[in-house]
Amino acid sequence: MSIVDIPRAKPPRSGRRLRYRLRVAAVAAALTLMCALAGTVAARVYHGQLLVLLVAGAALGAFAIGFALRNRPAFLAPSASLLGLAGYLLAAIVLTDDGTDPLPATVVDALVNAVPRTLTALIPVEPAPDTVVVPVFLTWLAATLACEFAIRYGRTLLGCLPPTLLYAAGLYLVGPNADGGTLYAVAFCVLAAAALAVTAAPPERRPDSDAVVDGPAPSKAPALMGAVVTTCVLLAAVALLGPAAARLVTSSPGDPREYVQPPQLTDIDLNPLVRIAEWSKFPEQELFEADTSGDSWMRLAVLTEYDGTTWQAAGDFRTAGTVIPGSGDADFTADVEIIGLGGKLVPAAADPATVTGLPIAVNLDSRCLLTPDGLATGSSYHVESALATTDPAAAETARPNLTDAATVAVPPGTPEIMATIADYVRTTYDTPFERAQGLADFLGGHYAYNPEAPSGHDLPALGFFLGSPVDAGGQRGTSEHFAAAYAIIARLVGLPSRVVVGFEVPGGSSTVTAGQGSAWPEIDFEGVGWVRFDPMPAPDAVPVPPEDTLEQMEEETPSPEEDSGGGGEAEDFNDEALEQDGDFNEEAGAEDAGIPVWAWYAAGALLLACVPLVLKARRALRRRRRLTRGGPADRVAGAWAEVLAAAARAGVKVEGSANAEEAAARLAPLKGDIGSLPRLVNAAAFAPHAVAEEDARTAAAIATEYPGTIRQQVKRWKRFLT
Repeated sequence: MSIVDIPRAKPPRSGRRLRYRLRVAAVAAALTLMCALAGTVAARVYHGQLLVLLVAGAALGAFAIGFALRNRPAFLAPSASLLGLAGYLLAAIVLTDDGTDPLPATVVDALVNAVPRTLTALIPVEPAPDTVVVPVFLTWLAATLACEFAIRYGRTLLGCLPPTLLYAAGLYLVGPNADGGTLYAVAFCVLAAAALAVTAAPPERRPDSDAVVDGPAPSKAPALMGAVVTTCVLLAAVALLGPAAARLVTSSPGDPREYVQPPQLTDIDLNPLVRIAEWSKFPEQELFEADTSGDSWMRLAVLTEYDGTTWQAAGDFRTAGTVIPGSGDADFTADVEIIGLGGKLVPAAADPATVTGLPIAVNLDSRCLLTPDGLATGSSYHVESALATTDPAAAETARPNLTDAATVAVPPGTPEIMATIADYVRTTYDTPFERAQGLADFLGGHYAYNPEAPSGHDLPALGFFLGSPVDAGGQRGTSEHFAAAYAIIARLVGLPSRVVVGFEVPGGSSTVTAGQGSAWPEIDFEGVGWVRFDPMPAPDAVPVPPEDTLEQMEEETPSPEEDSGGGGEAEDFNDEALEQDGDFNEEAGAEDAGIPVWAWYAAGALLLACVPLVLKARRALRRRRRLTRGGPADRVAGAWAEVLAAAARAGVKVEGSANAEEAAARLAPLKGDIGSLPRLVNAAAFAPHAVAEEDARTAAAIATEYPGTIRQQVKRWKRFLT
């Protein structure tokens, strides 16, 4: 088939032109669907169907522009496509924006932070301005390139490459967080086969208003047969080889989110327990306003890991959308407006299900929330939570959940008073729940609340709080001390524990002050979950000195001898039968005799005398190793090291950064002959293969003779010792 230019007056052959246009349209449709399908692969980890519509629109829009301008100058289609991409991205940002920030600021933030936030977003990813920019942009770009390659230049196989790369990028973004998507792969292969089967003609064979197609019409049978055969082969390959390949894969694909740094906490959020002291001293400080659907404990942080100095949260925060995965049905709502609460941690009742009004990241281990931009006065958000409820009756008979090692780990160096209290709880109460409640009752009944107590929950500070007398400042603390001490002692008893920092918020509209902030411990029970315990003393309660209760326990606890029945009567150490005057004293004298003192002094002197011999032997072995092991270049380097070591013994040290010539100049005052060794060292460093065995022997001879030539310049004590 050929194209012949003819005058415009001659009409083209409309049948051939129609068939060609149908082929071009079929290729364009197949590639458009391939780009849309490749973008949809990534949409499997997004919430809802909004991203599917956006990527499909991007593929259709990019191909429509390229297809409409296929016969225009080559620079026009990319320029128009770039303008179309800008407009489409702006529309996508407006469509997914919640309107909390000005549109220009939202656009800039979405473009700057699109890649890291897409990779750190919690799955399912909420379609937001900063999480839809990347898939929409890549889909538009793939569709533009595919249209140019396949439609303008007639290279359909090359046109299939951009959507294929987009498909691979979508698989990488999904990682192990969705199913294999076999149907997506089959559909993608079928579309590629269809596009190749109806391959578009190159531009020199394109009929248009100035050209007609001459010659006989080509047979449609080979093209149809090729399309059928190609499609059948691809489907058979996917059906037969797909399961076999799947069985060969023994590991899940990597997750790109592992390589992106998650949102980071500020200093005051890394250890939120230290905020309790400030809140206790200024209880009237207004932190935020809350309008809740009922009474609740709004958590700020959940701390499970303790190293003896600080309590910290486990796990990282991951960017999330408005929907927090893993929560139940929301039955609690709260509208919050920040007044004076700083940091990045966001108060919310457990477990948060949806959050609107703030960009949110969530810690899936603790279910706590964080806003990457930090809280500021006037910030507001709406949170819906599935309140965590526990069955008290089930907790009373449940066993502790010991599956998480972090919740039972006890740092070394715990104060003795903690072990004493743990023994008291263990011997006084039987079941795990009774011990958890008994520990709370013990701390609440024997210690007092003092808002002026200094902050600190490291082991020495807690030991001072629990064991020091009242007149020295002990036995008085804030909820920081009570909660931290409870959690550690609970672990000594065998109960998994953690510390929670948050606020007690009444139902309805109220202003939450610093006085409502506190810390409390929780214990994990099998089949029940985390149960909150209150170790704080009752208001106006007079604490009982803990030493009274603990001493009484020691008096009532029988000694091991009494338990075994061997402690009936005290032994009479004045019994004359126990006094021995002969053999007993002789045996004791024999035991005291032992090795004579002079033998120890002699052994020490012998060891000191051996030190120079050991050092000399060590130096000789090192010299032998350097001069005999390795190739010629290695032995030349070893000889140079021996020369520098001998010069150092004589008081001339050469810096490691000095080259061979500079080192030789430094060694010149010693009057020792190093001959051609600097030249050999340079050769060994820059051309090691050029160094011969003869060169290595020459370097060894120089290194062997050099220490003797400068021996008189070495201090006597060094010569004696080394």
